[in-house]
Amino acid sequence: MSKQKKVLVTGASGFLGSHVCEAAHDAGYEVHALIR
Repeated sequence: MSKQKKVLVTGASGFLGSHVCEAAHDAGYEVHALIR
């Protein structure tokens, strides 16, 4: 049983947050993003 890696990114709609989301997704993480 393998566990999916998960990450929560706050500020995902900003410049850095959007790039962090993209990089985490490309690295195989399940990305959860907080935006406002």
